[in-house]
Amino acid sequence: MRIAPPGRRSSSRETPEGLEISIPAKRNIFMLLFLAAWLVGWGVGEVSAVRELLFGRTDAPDLFLGGWLLAWTLGGGVALYTWLWTLKGREMVILRPDTLVSKSDLWGLGRSKEYDLQHTKSLRVAPLSWNPHDWSAAMQFWGIGGGPIAFDYGAQTVRIGSGLDEAEAREIVKELRARHAFAERA
Repeated sequence: MRIAPPGRRSSSRETPEGLEISIPAKRNIFMLLFLAAWLVGWGVGEVSAVRELLFGRTDAPDLFLGGWLLAWTLGGGVALYTWLWTLKGREMVILRPDTLVSKSDLWGLGRSKEYDLQHTKSLRVAPLSWNPHDWSAAMQFWGIGGGPIAFDYGAQTVRIGSGLDEAEAREIVKELRARHAFAERA
């Protein structure tokens, strides 16, 4: 059986701002199903805890249950964000004349990081490595952190393109380098 080569998942277009590359979040069906089931259980726990806290049998507030509810709510928020990101998230990479912008976009909402091109050096594809002490590396499993496209920004290495395979990352780096002469680190 001959296998056809997969196409590029990302797309690029020219905008008035500059070159815009849209990278959809990597879809992981197992994670979507697992988190959906977990969120149902989470919702039951959330409602039960709120009901107990508000209408419990004691007059004194339950500090342990209040602290647990706070942690449970934060954990559920992270799980819900991860589920939504996997379902509809995308990373936008915009090459403007003077900046490289990385934006996490979920239905038009998200944060942007702008990098001055004068300080952006050594744009490259760098294979991901897992580091248990790095928060970004831990989030890679969930499709949120890091990415195979790397560049040096001052004394820091920045990684973008979390939903990319290395082959597609090489195509994007080639496309960005065709538009801007990224300096190499001396």
